[in-house]
Amino acid sequence: MHAPTLESHPRRARSPRRPRRSWRTALVAASAAATAVVLVGCAGAGEGGPDVSVGPAAADTLVEVESLSPAVGPLAGGATVVITGSGFDEAEGVVFGTQPAVFEVVSDTEIEATTPAAVDFVVGSVPVSVTLANGATTTSAMTYGYEIQTGVDAQMNYAFTYWQDYNLDEWGVFSDNDCGNFVNQAMLARGWTQDDEWYSDYATTGDYSYSWIRGNEMDDYYASRSDTTLLTLDQRDQVKVGDVAMFDWDPQDDNGVDHTMIVSKVTIEPDGTVSIKLVGHTVDAQYRDLDNAITVENPGGTAHFWSIA
Repeated sequence: MHAPTLESHPRRARSPRRPRRSWRTALVAASAAATAVVLVGCAGAGEGGPDVSVGPAAADTLVEVESLSPAVGPLAGGATVVITGSGFDEAEGVVFGTQPAVFEVVSDTEIEATTPAAVDFVVGSVPVSVTLANGATTTSAMTYGYEIQTGVDAQMNYAFTYWQDYNLDEWGVFSDNDCGNFVNQAMLARGWTQDDEWYSDYATTGDYSYSWIRGNEMDDYYASRSDTTLLTLDQRDQVKVGDVAMFDWDPQDDNGVDHTMIVSKVTIEPDGTVSIKLVGHTVDAQYRDLDNAITVENPGGTAHFWSIA
């Protein structure tokens, strides 16, 4: 890969005697007879009909879910949802669709959950599940609706729409070198606007700025903006979904940026390390692993990030 261009190859009613408890993404291993509490029903419904409690512990514990507030939220997650009802004192897990949520049992009648991101940033509704230690199960007529509410939502929805099915009519494709073209399209979806220093009309006139497709020029343009902050690999704990990663596959050659992608997932692993996945073109991927890219795929490679305000 030549220096300025981007990559062109793969390389309870609360008891006063009992303090609040919180869990991070807690999921209890359940048998076939003792599974999650699933809330199913109409999209976006914040109020539902009466709940039905079933399961092996139903005779001993009445579990009811009355509402989700709010019942809709952003694709990228991070919203606080209050789940109200009763019998929550022994809650050990909250799941939105298939994604575990960080949550806190406020009382026997209230749970506060922080929503995870929608799977693949797809607009739609998912059931909400609450797992109890005793295996009691309740079904309520409501779901949680994911929708585009923020610039990050629009950016990631665009990226996951076109990561494999390229938006050729609008943007064309730079053969073997489309990673910058893709990342910048998604930044427009997020809310950035083109200017004299950063633009592309390649699909219609063939015109474009080097900052749209070439690594070093794109890196310089991002550095010039007031809404971006440079983060190093050592600052990966500050990286968030929607940020932009810049790769240098061969830093010993001092030729600059070779490839760029968008951060699609950030996970704090059990050992406290931070795992980062990325979406992008050239090596088309939804969840390309950052560390694998700079070790296994391109040994000796490195990366930095542009955190977007």
